[in-house]
Parts: sequence; structure tokens; C-alpha cells
Amino acid sequence: MAIITKEQPENDRTDKVQVPLFSVLVVDDEQEFIHTLLKRLARRGLECEGVLSGEEAVSRIRSRDFDVVLLDMKLPGMDGNSTLVQIKTIKPDLRVIILTGHASVNEGIEGMKNGAVDYLMKPVEFESLFEKLLMAAKTDCSQSSPVIDTRK
Repeated sequence: MAIITKEQPENDRTDKVQVPLFSVLVVDDEQEFIHTLLKRLARRGLECEGVLSGEEAVSRIRSRDFDVVLLDMKLPGMDGNSTLVQIKTIKPDLRVIILTGHASVNEGIEGMKNGAVDYLMKPVEFESLFEKLLMAAKTDCSQSSPVIDTRK
């Protein structure tokens, strides 16, 4: 398995330890794209990792918890939809956003049927992508919020 890069949120100048907002696994066959995206996400306070294939993504998801997965549809070996199905089998509540430069309406429909929470086309503006990640993580966090008993 080749985790091509792993980024932690950057500390500010006061040397305080920064707690990540949430964690993201980026799955794409374009190494330079992953490298650049992970650097930008880390600057925004996210803990993130990147892998180059669906098989690596499935292996990584089995060994570690992520809050959101950003998944390319065109991958060597196992394609994006097959990867999505396996991810949802392993961790049904994991939020997955599909990202592709080879989008089609059919792929989008298939991905949404298989459990993706959103579908974005490359090239995508970073701010738009970041907002989608925030929304996906927030939805995930709200479902796992503790129940507060207000009875006395």
C-alpha cells in the first residue's frame, strides 16, 4: 500500500497544537493533484491522507477511521463505483464525495445510488470543494452527536 502523502494541520505561530476539524481520505490516480490538494486542506485545518487506487482506499479505510472520503471515479484497477460499494459495505455511515474529470450523468446517478453524498466535476474550485467537505463532515458529526438527557 502506498500512502503517497499524509498531512497534519499546520500549527500557528503561537505553537499551540491545532486539533484537526476532521479527517479526509483523498483517492485519485493523479499524484500531483493529491499532493497539492492535501497541502491546501491541511492549511485549512484538516487531517488528510491520499492514496492512488481503490484497493489502497479500501485497505486504508479498514485500518483507520476517516470522516469523509473524496473519491475519483476513474481509477486503475477497481473503479470509483466499485470502490464506493466496498467502502459502504465496510463503513456504511462514512460520507463519500465523488470527484471526477470524466463525469457523466449515469456515473453520478450510479454513485448517488451507491451512497455518495455529493458529486463534483474536475476542475473544481477549491472553495467549492472545501465547502462540500465541510457539509459532509457536519452531517456525519450531527448523526453521531451524543444524546443529552434534559430530564431532572
